[in-house]
Amino acid sequence: MSRELFFSEYFRRKPFVLRGVADHLLTPALNAVEFEAIRHRMVRDHPVQVVERPGEAWFIRVGDLASPRLAALSAGIREALDWPNVWCDTVQTLTTSGIGCHFDDSDNFVVQQEGTKRWQLSPPSGLPAESPRRRMLGDRSVGTAYMPDDALEFVLGPGDVLYLPIFWSHWGVSEGPSLSVSIALNSANALSDVLPLLAEELAGQRAWWAPMPADTGLDLLWKALSDPELRRRVEDAYRSNRRAAVAAGPTGGEAPSPKAAPKAPVPGHRAEAAAPTAPRRTPQEPDELSFTLGDGALRALLRQPQKPLDPTALLAGLTHEETWDPAHQAHTRHVLLRVLRLLRHFDAGWSALPSTRGTAQAVIDVLAVAEAAELEALARHPVVLGAVRRAEHEVAADYRESSGSFVAQLIPAVIATAARRPEVLADRIVETAPSEPDALAVLPLAERWSAPGSLAAPAALRLDSADAHPLLRTADGVWHRAEVEPIDTVRGSGLLLLGAHNWWGTAGMHGVSWHCGRPPGLSPRAASHAADALALIADCWPEARAAAETSLVFMAEPADAREWLDWPTAGSGRSPALTRAMGLVTVLARSRWRTVTDLFPVPGQLPPVTSPWDGVSRSAAWVCGQVVAARTQAEFSYRLREHGHQDPALTEIADAAAAKAEAVRAALSCPAHDATDGWFGAFAAVQNTPTDRKTP
Repeated sequence: MSRELFFSEYFRRKPFVLRGVADHLLTPALNAVEFEAIRHRMVRDHPVQVVERPGEAWFIRVGDLASPRLAALSAGIREALDWPNVWCDTVQTLTTSGIGCHFDDSDNFVVQQEGTKRWQLSPPSGLPAESPRRRMLGDRSVGTAYMPDDALEFVLGPGDVLYLPIFWSHWGVSEGPSLSVSIALNSANALSDVLPLLAEELAGQRAWWAPMPADTGLDLLWKALSDPELRRRVEDAYRSNRRAAVAAGPTGGEAPSPKAAPKAPVPGHRAEAAAPTAPRRTPQEPDELSFTLGDGALRALLRQPQKPLDPTALLAGLTHEETWDPAHQAHTRHVLLRVLRLLRHFDAGWSALPSTRGTAQAVIDVLAVAEAAELEALARHPVVLGAVRRAEHEVAADYRESSGSFVAQLIPAVIATAARRPEVLADRIVETAPSEPDALAVLPLAERWSAPGSLAAPAALRLDSADAHPLLRTADGVWHRAEVEPIDTVRGSGLLLLGAHNWWGTAGMHGVSWHCGRPPGLSPRAASHAADALALIADCWPEARAAAETSLVFMAEPADAREWLDWPTAGSGRSPALTRAMGLVTVLARSRWRTVTDLFPVPGQLPPVTSPWDGVSRSAAWVCGQVVAARTQAEFSYRLREHGHQDPALTEIADAAAAKAEAVRAALSCPAHDATDGWFGAFAAVQNTPTDRKTP
């Protein structure tokens, strides 16, 4: 079939099957041995792209990243169809199996390699009217569909190729073991590909960057949009980006070879530091990320073998630092590996996003020069943890739009290290996401950076080559010398007193917890109450105070009302210091629970457990986390009483928390878990070995 016939008769109109033509696309055919090699490498290097249905099927997204042959196939399709974003997925079924009826926001060619698969297809007219729009706007929860009785049906055998148009509902069920390759022609829309280019052009026109007038007239804005030269420049930029994307693609086979990170020329001293000029662009953007990690602390951390850890011992001694020190080191390594893997995964789609790729390269370069203590601080940084977890969730759901925001979120965390070594990012521009409406919270430096007078939210930054002072670019494209103010610390402590942070709300909206609590609301006496709370913990439980400063970054309270368990948060008549102290030890417990579950992921879901706190059936992992918090609250309550705090409710609170923890222990000690020592044993019985199986 010719390219012209495909686009004129079939593209996004109707499916078709070509019999026995697969060898024209992939010769020899992909077999089980080659698939196993691809799967092994993807599990090692890109685990978020591998989905298993135990005993039934394996699904590998973007197999190009591990297979030169699949990468070549994608490149051939990109060139033949002049399509910018193509990659190959692979599916192996071990028995009669399917993944259910659904639709995609991509056009797909299914290339059957082994076995037989029966497909049913239905046109988009059968979908709810809003479903395609919501899917194209990034709502990955939309995708399941209903297959009508009058659906089209095709049976594919080895060598057959099926075209699935975008938004067509489809349901493929193998008739036994099978192997297939899906070539995805990934879609985009004008909101993602054209609107940013238009905004960049309009940012240079006064009508669009000037303050809005008092009246509601928008004539000047519409006049600017009617300029044919504006449309021509936007079209030229769009076509240029598309050509670049067609020429690029996921890198198959071996990992990118080490090479020096590109460095922009460093201009001389500026005469007027208070009014920085726009920086020069890097003359040549990198074609792919360089993972040259140097010979510093990061490479040493990634190379060293992980020492055996016992989750039961860790959870039994939440405040025993001699037990937790190896776990913190292992967790630092684990988090940074996840960051690097996500960057490598996202790089496959950054061919048309040079500024995002440049920002990602800056993150890698900063990590490569960081000292061990700085790496440990980054690994417990709440924004890093939240961004990694959110990005992993979105990658698993094939939500490609998250890549730029993930990198931008990392910048305020790593920029503190760069500020201490300005030569690393000398005059390089990096994208950033604001921490607050109009500022960046650089937590490792305990500083807040903003444009003068809070002009607007910062969208990019660079360090002044003269004095390493931060320069911020706001949404109007103008550069400003940043105003720097300190973030308050809790008196006598390294914990920050942070009143708000945008990323907590962002993570919460996407169902991704920071696992470190949220910043407490700041009142006129917040600093005094926070200091009193830490003093109270130090008096009653000094080990918990030390553990909090090791695990946490800022004074925090539970992020969810359920995490307070039996401790009243308002109207109790207790002092704010006492309430904040209880909140902090609760956050400490849940943070360390998250560390253990990160290091020892549960391979299969434990049976649901009825939560004694709200009577709702919840996952055993969530309820176990509640038990850790309950036992910690009970311990702190008993210690408060022993140190002379006469609140009569303390004993009642402690007893209630301990009793509910015991109830869960009993629920998780059933024979199905093969454990005799309570919920700790139930948890430990289903853990992986301490060896990190994902280590390169």
